[in-house]
Amino acid sequence: MLKRTPRNYNGIEPTGRKISELLPEVLVKLSKKCNDKPYQILSAWSDIVGERIGKMSRAVNYDAGILTVHVENSTLYSLLVEHEKTRLIAAFKKRFSKVRFRDIYFRIG
Repeated sequence: MLKRTPRNYNGIEPTGRKISELLPEVLVKLSKKCNDKPYQILSAWSDIVGERIGKMSRAVNYDAGILTVHVENSTLYSLLVEHEKTRLIAAFKKRFSKVRFRDIYFRIG
């Protein structure tokens, strides 16, 4: 099997990139992920929904602006999806104004 030769390769210089070129890109991506503060958003779930609902649900993941929450039963799932979702999203956006918060996904289990 033949190896692919990069376009305009002169046969002398290496084809890879230097770490000094890659590092700034990687650090920018990492800082964006850290700015989302997923651990703070997950821990704020019980405070925002209240003690009663907080006992029957838990935030399990926050990635790319989407919070995933597990709920105990279908009744609570229905209540949160149909009646409380808009209010909860607004509360998270207010509390974490510098974090992009797009949606909440609820899962039974």
